[in-house]
Amino acid sequence: MAEIRNVLFIMVDQMRADCLSIDGHPVVQTPNLDRLAKRGVRFSRAYVQTAVCGPSRACFYTGRYTHAHGTYWNEIPLAIDEQTLGQVVRNAGVRAALCGKTHMTADEATLERLQVVEPVRERLRHAGFEPWEVNDFWGEGWMQHLHSRGYDLPFENPMLAAFQVTAPDGARRNGWRFENCRLPTVYDQADSDTAFMTDRAMAFIDDAGDAPWLLHLSYLKPHWPNVAPVPYNTLYDPADVPAPNRAEHERTNPHPILQPFREERRGLALDDEQTWRNMRATYYGLITEIDTHIGRLMAHLEARGRLDDTLIIFVSDHGEYMGDHWLFEKELFYEEAIRVPLIIVDPDPRADGTRGSVQDVWVESIDLMPTCLEALNISIPPAVQGRSLLGIVRGAQPDSWRDAVFGDWDFRFYRTSAILRLPVNRCRAWMIRDEAYKYVHFNGLPDMLFDLRQDPSELCNLAEDPSRKEVIAAYRERLLAWRQATEDDRLGKWLEAQMGRAGVYWVPDDIF
Repeated sequence: MAEIRNVLFIMVDQMRADCLSIDGHPVVQTPNLDRLAKRGVRFSRAYVQTAVCGPSRACFYTGRYTHAHGTYWNEIPLAIDEQTLGQVVRNAGVRAALCGKTHMTADEATLERLQVVEPVRERLRHAGFEPWEVNDFWGEGWMQHLHSRGYDLPFENPMLAAFQVTAPDGARRNGWRFENCRLPTVYDQADSDTAFMTDRAMAFIDDAGDAPWLLHLSYLKPHWPNVAPVPYNTLYDPADVPAPNRAEHERTNPHPILQPFREERRGLALDDEQTWRNMRATYYGLITEIDTHIGRLMAHLEARGRLDDTLIIFVSDHGEYMGDHWLFEKELFYEEAIRVPLIIVDPDPRADGTRGSVQDVWVESIDLMPTCLEALNISIPPAVQGRSLLGIVRGAQPDSWRDAVFGDWDFRFYRTSAILRLPVNRCRAWMIRDEAYKYVHFNGLPDMLFDLRQDPSELCNLAEDPSRKEVIAAYRERLLAWRQATEDDRLGKWLEAQMGRAGVYWVPDDIF
């Protein structure tokens, strides 16, 4: 193995942290990801800063907390002065490409006002990455591939075309509907979006040749709709899947946000046992499909001699409830939504001592950008709030590492806020999670507090317990200190750029 020349940054969408067979999952099998973990380091305490696709990815790409970069929800543009991973890498002379999705939205009005030209605009639409192959729910390249393969699909409606399934009588069904999740997709496994994006990633590696690169391979799955091609749609038996983590009192005496939120986010359907069993079984099948193609990709890297000089990162943008706490999809701050799988494989010999280990340091998604930059020997911008994990991967004991993880969420964008009659400035929540507690402060609703030593499943909210008043006061103070320390300091950024340092702009006394 040699020093790092390339970075393969793999991100899946909505994969739970517990869905690795090496982590002891009783059903899902991930042999190729398990092999990656044995070659590298698996981080057991990796957390996203918010469990919404766009804002979470903005944290990954900027190395900054949600309230700092300001992209609080999907389709909210990322400010053009935010330095993203793709931009910084490209500015350093390393090719940085996207194969998949970023879920980023460009500030088109500002780009027009500043008369930003193409192809700069195109890169800004994709978080600064070269758009090698873009694929969201209806990627044009994948649609063209399906069309060229002769699939009879309603291509004028990509959202429907991409995820139709076939009933036993041959009729087409809508794959977005829960009752159809066990039916096979109309396309074969070799033509799925996961297979296609893997093919395109391998094509990029070949196209890059011997020049250094960073490839962000961002898969769409296992995000809903839960539909998979044969054999992955029925790979796992619904009777074997573990039951959701939930208690009846969460439904009968819920926190005020839970009932309207689970109604809005389709959680009621998973009250039904057969529904959650079918959905979970197919979800696991989608994860194993991804694992299969990770195996193909690793074989391709090895055949091209790139395993020896490529840092590999595997992570998810957030988790998935799939019935836990009576919820579906993501959001809020339960472990199932904010804890994610994270594997880092470093080819450098300095990482030999940690191979196959599990590290339990507290990791935040904002740490991945500085990790990639340090690996490529690129300076980390001063505005980045995360810390590189490369030293930990190479066996170093970090000084004054964090003892908690934090997050924030703005839910003004949901119908739930109107149902609760909350003004937009009262639709915020902040979270701190450490060894002992998880505390969530709402500025317009009651708080949440879970004693993780006694209640690791987060089933009993203790925020109204009078005996916990001092605990809540202490954690609220810690949240305030974190929020103040991580406020977006645009003046500091300007001073850093102008003077080479942050701080007070001073004038020498002897000038007068």
